[in-house]
Amino acid sequence: MDSSFDDVWAECEDLFVQARQRLATLKTPQPPHVTQASVNALFRATHTLKGMAGMLGFPRFSQAAHRMEDIFDLMRQGRLRSTDSLIETLESGIQALESGLADLRRGQPEPEDYLHALRRRLGELEALARPTEGAVLDLSSLLDLSPEVLKTLSDYERTRVTAVLLAGIPIHGVRVCLDLGTFDDRLRALSEAAGAQGELISTLPLEAAEDKDGLCFLLLIAAPALDVQSLGVLPAEAVEVTALADPERIPASLRADPGPLAPPPVLKSPRLPASAAASQDAEILRLPAQRVDALEARLMAVAQVRDSASQALRRIQDPGMDSSMAMMGEIETGLLEVQKSLLQMRMVKVESLFQRIEPMVKALSRDMGKPVRLSFQGGDLELERSLLGRLMEPFLHLVRNALDHGLESPAERVAQGKTETGSLKISASQRGRNLRFDIRDDGRGFDLGRIEARGIALGLLREGQVHTAEDLHRLTLEPGFSTQERASQISGRGVGMDVVRSEVEGMGGEIQISSEPRRGSLVRLSLPLSRAVVGCLKVRCGQQAFGLPLSHVLRIQASPVALHGGSHVEVLGEDLPMESLQASLGLPEPAGGQRLLVVLRQQGTAVDAGLELALGVDEVVGRTELLLRSLPELAHAPGIMGGSLQEEGILWVLDPEAVMGLAMVSLMQRVAGA
Repeated sequence: MDSSFDDVWAECEDLFVQARQRLATLKTPQPPHVTQASVNALFRATHTLKGMAGMLGFPRFSQAAHRMEDIFDLMRQGRLRSTDSLIETLESGIQALESGLADLRRGQPEPEDYLHALRRRLGELEALARPTEGAVLDLSSLLDLSPEVLKTLSDYERTRVTAVLLAGIPIHGVRVCLDLGTFDDRLRALSEAAGAQGELISTLPLEAAEDKDGLCFLLLIAAPALDVQSLGVLPAEAVEVTALADPERIPASLRADPGPLAPPPVLKSPRLPASAAASQDAEILRLPAQRVDALEARLMAVAQVRDSASQALRRIQDPGMDSSMAMMGEIETGLLEVQKSLLQMRMVKVESLFQRIEPMVKALSRDMGKPVRLSFQGGDLELERSLLGRLMEPFLHLVRNALDHGLESPAERVAQGKTETGSLKISASQRGRNLRFDIRDDGRGFDLGRIEARGIALGLLREGQVHTAEDLHRLTLEPGFSTQERASQISGRGVGMDVVRSEVEGMGGEIQISSEPRRGSLVRLSLPLSRAVVGCLKVRCGQQAFGLPLSHVLRIQASPVALHGGSHVEVLGEDLPMESLQASLGLPEPAGGQRLLVVLRQQGTAVDAGLELALGVDEVVGRTELLLRSLPELAHAPGIMGGSLQEEGILWVLDPEAVMGLAMVSLMQRVAGA
């Protein structure tokens, strides 16, 4: 694909992110003007996508985007009520467009119809929006305006006037005259302030009076009440506020039967503050990734110079250098903040991935007749934008398999003493420099006996050998393996799980599977982040400083007596094994023992399994934030996942789960030696 269109592709991706966010807003009760702003934004997004597709040379995609644009147009005119089924259809449509765009970018040909699966539902929606018997309800005549001004209203503006009046919302008029030199900026500011209080239906130019200079405008605002002070009117600007239309003036017959232009239902919820309600488009700057890389490299070089200068100042050992050292500390803090900001430019929230998955799960649940309670956790975490697109296909297969193979039918669940509604939980968590995704269901679990028999039949396993649960779970990831004689229309493990494995391993990650019969299964994806800001507990053993990611630190506890590795300590009523950090890393253990313990917890690969132990350290220095990068030279250093140059030397950041594994090995060697 021509690289000159990279900015167009990136803008399309941003439009889909905005569309998903706006659709999420429509799922919860909002003030009418906030709902209308979301619908308008969706209309604009699909309109822009239509144009982008034409620019890229994809006419069928452009046609599909145009059809979605028509549906949003019917909503913004008030001719379609916002319901759960409508929002679900719109989500499916946006997802179909997004998936289609991703296929096009990979070079796949255009399908005949991107919205083929939704054709019937979209047709029903369009039929519902047609006026009955040609009747068109127009209440714009209730506006206290001259016939000349009323004639300037567009069909859309007349529709919105009718809709908000039927919803019981009065319409206010704000007449304002603005200076010729600044009228564009001032009109934009007034429009945004008005939109924060209600729905800005129209901005109409007016003829200025003979004694007035500048340009005059009339703002039509639908709001229960209008606070003139909040509009931010300047003293020199002549402003006049009038009540243009009162819903009480609507004839009773029309209130009882509003006709084809019935408005969306009035949603009872508190008015949002101006900062949340105002629909303001943020300016977006697109920078080549190479420029960001170069800036990051330059910052790293500056940081190294700062570290060298700091170490040189410390060697001087002059009390008069304290102020210089304090300034060095401020520089370090500033550099870290800039590096974090650059990192955030590459990142998107995990919630963006979750928003793509939710409508797909709903559609599958409906098609298979399996009610599902879907929950997400960790949406505020961030992952690199480049990983987002690559993760969609693995998640697509995993979610399909969980619903098709994992969750039982409602009748089967009831027979087993379960609720009819199955559970699917998708969580994200950061483990040091790794991002972990857990896909957990409460279904039937993997049938290990059947997997073993199938593996023997395919020649992948030897009959008579003992195969562990881990071996059998891993077997499901082999290319072509499936316990199904025929793949279903929804999924088939023979066409999918190997794709998940290859894609995840292609990103440098790992996949682990575990399950329990009739209790469910867990698929865990662990992906390395090339860059990550990690909060660490800084500890010292001898002359060396280490960082332990706070995500695994449960407790810091002091012992009244010195302890050696192999001891047991009581922590919050539990008896835990204790090992020194030095012994875990293969370093000499302090002869005098240790009194400070850092209690760590490791989340195991089995469902709801976990491990806790206490690590002995010589000193707990405090907490710190570090920017970690991939360090290939440390790839084979046991227990270490990165490092950061500090004033006193290198702070090695430990992989807590690897360290816990090393500690358990050390403890077992002690037992074996005894």
